[in-house]
Amino acid sequence: MRAVLVRHGETDFNAKRIFQGYGDIPLSDLGHRQAARVAERLTDMRFDVFYSSDILRTMQTAEAISQRVGMLPTPCEGLREWHVGAWEGKPVEEFEAHLEAIGAHVVSYVPEGGESQLQTQQRMVAQMQTFAAQHAGKVVLCVSHGRAIDMFARHVLGLDAMQEPPYTIINTSVSIFDWQNHQWHIVTLNEIRHLEALS
Repeated sequence: MRAVLVRHGETDFNAKRIFQGYGDIPLSDLGHRQAARVAERLTDMRFDVFYSSDILRTMQTAEAISQRVGMLPTPCEGLREWHVGAWEGKPVEEFEAHLEAIGAHVVSYVPEGGESQLQTQQRMVAQMQTFAAQHAGKVVLCVSHGRAIDMFARHVLGLDAMQEPPYTIINTSVSIFDWQNHQWHIVTLNEIRHLEALS
């Protein structure tokens, strides 16, 4: 199975570094343009199945892609972003100061009403394994979120989940993973050439 993971387009909360979590924050004008670009980027690829996180920003991105690839996305809760709970709608800087004050690690910390990034990773890995079992030999398109894709990539690369990786999953970047011989392989990570005209 081949899995093509796309991060949603940018939102105003992304630009202002405000936590979104499960919040239904719409794409910004730039985010809509990014979604149109990645949709064009994917036009020449063949997909058998199309899934999207059911959160607004991913569904809006998936809608733009749907118009170009001719498939409707199936909402999938397993592709959701890190659930930040009570921190939703609050500045990232305040969260970072809170963690420093209590001596907690960002990856293992469980926000009130939310989940840790480690739990996000477990959820994403489980969801991708389910796709691999259900869609053997198929090409699966997934629209998801930055932290969710990042934590899955850390798992595939065998990176220490507690360490910040040497990459950032950019809005509407394309990452491709192959499931072969009972293990994941990265084909492309964080590819953004379709965004060059927007820079």
